[in-house]
Amino acid sequence: MEQTNTTQKPEGKGMAVAGFVLSLVALVFYFIVSPIVLIQAALGGGYGLGIFWLLLALAGTGLSVMGMMKLGKTGGKKGLAITGMILGLIALIFTILLVLGISKAQQAGGEFGDKFKDAMEQGLNQSLDSLTKATEKALDTTNMH
Repeated sequence: MEQTNTTQKPEGKGMAVAGFVLSLVALVFYFIVSPIVLIQAALGGGYGLGIFWLLLALAGTGLSVMGMMKLGKTGGKKGLAITGMILGLIALIFTILLVLGISKAQQAGGEFGDKFKDAMEQGLNQSLDSLTKATEKALDTTNMH
């Protein structure tokens, strides 16, 4: 009589690990990326990096969930997949708030940019006036001698 092996090898571990790593990267580096995104938006930039980070967090969460489902069906340990899912959800929430905040940063940056531009023009005009007066005075002094 032939024996058949009815136990399956757990599948989905690779997905769980990939989801965990992407979720961890999305969460840890969020604190570096978010100020860059907000500064970029305040200076007139777009949503590019913020949307990329949102997709990264979404991919990490999705891979973790898919890995957890496969591991659940084949009897594997789901700890890493659950951790990846939790980290991914946290990164996803933070990144959604960041993307929603980009438009506010663009508005604030626009107002700040206009005020900064006006102040720079005023300072430049004052400097040019002072330089012109100093040059005229120097020319007058040399012409008298």
